[in-house]
Amino acid sequence: MHPHLFTPGPVEVPHSVRAAGAAPLVGHRSEAYFALLEEIAALLKKLLRVSQPVIAMPSSGTGALEALAANLLAPGDSVISFSCGAFGDRFREIASRRGATILPVDIPRGRTATPSDVRRALEQHPGAAAVLFTHNETSTGALTDLQACTSALPEDGPLVLVDAVSSLGAVPCFPEEWRIDGLASCSQKGLLTPPGIGIVALSERGWKRAASRPSSSYYFDLPLHRRFLEKARPQNPYTPPVTLFYSLAEALRFLDGIGFERRFADVERTARTFETACESMGFSLFVKEQELRSPAVTAATVPEGRAEEMKRALAELGVEVAEGQGKEPMLRVAHYSPGGWPELCLVAGSLYGAGRACGLELSPDFLEPAWNCWKKGACPQ
Repeated sequence: MHPHLFTPGPVEVPHSVRAAGAAPLVGHRSEAYFALLEEIAALLKKLLRVSQPVIAMPSSGTGALEALAANLLAPGDSVISFSCGAFGDRFREIASRRGATILPVDIPRGRTATPSDVRRALEQHPGAAAVLFTHNETSTGALTDLQACTSALPEDGPLVLVDAVSSLGAVPCFPEEWRIDGLASCSQKGLLTPPGIGIVALSERGWKRAASRPSSSYYFDLPLHRRFLEKARPQNPYTPPVTLFYSLAEALRFLDGIGFERRFADVERTARTFETACESMGFSLFVKEQELRSPAVTAATVPEGRAEEMKRALAELGVEVAEGQGKEPMLRVAHYSPGGWPELCLVAGSLYGAGRACGLELSPDFLEPAWNCWKKGACPQ
């Protein structure tokens, strides 16, 4: 049985993207590769709506976060770190290992930072060098309103560094418009590409900061990457995973063909419909306020001690999801795939079947409410 992947990463990859990665290799100092990297750079700028260069490099999302710390932070810097889950904690740990002094602001799991939280933290720590946010906290299924949070900061305030590992390509994320100085992401989630490519975007202020001090990492030296990207023929400073770059280019073409705004609307529509299906069956959602729920991943709570059993039951039906990353019993289902209504029925129906197989009392009358929600969320043509 072919497994259907609904984990928060890696995700199902369109056939055209898989096929692109099987193309014959070319040298990474060849005209064919230069043209490919130039196309990738242009499409990433279009997706993010930025004027500054966007770096694509061999890495996971964690490596991209490491690159932000290595280039924009220095030992002794005071850093306000907002965390509402496992990945906020990870970003904090990365900054700490760079030698930054962490000023933690812990948000209850299932909620996100607010502009009031930001203003209060800055009043308490006016000399902070940087602020850390996680845009999409996949460990809880919560999405931070970055635009609102950054608007609470003065323009000459601390650098704003953002983990967009699981949001880029799935939800709107516009760093220049939202005054974000450093954004880190990757290939294997919203960009529908196999794992292995990190994405980093800096603001003009971020690039000035990076240029003002040596990077603590050669591999993740962002000014070095920029110098090679801005050569007459765009390049990487060292050998890239060429076939993954083939795949990334095809995935970006695929998303651009859909239209980035349409893509965001499709992901939102799928998430809201799946939420309706879950609640109609009898599951509760971990994030209670709908405006805080992530379009990219839904966290459904399950009875205590049953998450692992339900995950196994789903796997037997050919559906792979993720358990929680905290003490709360939950299943996390991602919505990156562009499969639409048929795929939504597959995962919702499988969740119902797995729950019944595990002895849960669930309502079978979830399809009609889900369909009504889907119809209401119809995207403009």
